[in-house]
Amino acid sequence: MTPEAIAHAARQLADARVTRLPLAELDAHAAPRNAVDVHAIQDATAALLGERVAGWKVTASPAGEFVRGAILGSRVFTSPAAIEGALVPMRAVELEIAFRFERALPPRAHDYSYDEVADAVSAFVAFEIVDSRFTKYADAPWLHRAADFVSNGAFVVGDACAHWRECDLATLEARLFVGDDVLVERIGGHPSGDPLLPAIALANAFRRDAGVPAGRFVTTGTYTGLHRVDRGARVTGSFTGFGAVSLTFL
Repeated sequence: MTPEAIAHAARQLADARVTRLPLAELDAHAAPRNAVDVHAIQDATAALLGERVAGWKVTASPAGEFVRGAILGSRVFTSPAAIEGALVPMRAVELEIAFRFERALPPRAHDYSYDEVADAVSAFVAFEIVDSRFTKYADAPWLHRAADFVSNGAFVVGDACAHWRECDLATLEARLFVGDDVLVERIGGHPSGDPLLPAIALANAFRRDAGVPAGRFVTTGTYTGLHRVDRGARVTGSFTGFGAVSLTFL
């Protein structure tokens, strides 16, 4: 993409966030073609919004490319959180485990190992709130949604787990409640099996460029799927022996 096309796409997405008026899709001449384009549009959008990137989510494109989605500092909340439903109209919740980089992982020539990343991070329970700047989330082209910070709307920081390295992260017991009703109860279910693997992928994507600074976090994918929640409902997610997180949409 040309710098002009990147700037145009970023302006469309930034305006959609500020005005809360969704798009059908990005204009054809500003449509991303790959992960490089997606990341450039995200970076330009955050700059237009004057936002600090607090962390990232991690996924893969249909072509198998590593894709990261920026989570903006203004959209990070602490559990128990109260979030205006108008801020995130989809009100779609995913229960996840996230990792905070307690020390920086700077640029270097070779990949970081599993143990090196594990030694650099702390772990906590989180809700990712999925939302979209497109009128029809499911129908928007995948790369357009990826340019929209991979459809991140907000993020809720829950309990930290000091002993996370002693846990079998692949077989954690996850529960999602709406009020007192159990919506999901399952053992394991993380899409990567081990949620640290996406954190490692992020560290090794950034070690080719700027590295990962201390204090940033990465959220790693849902154990419970995506669930839409009504306004006024209190939503709680927990991992047995690990911690919990909660929010209410106002």
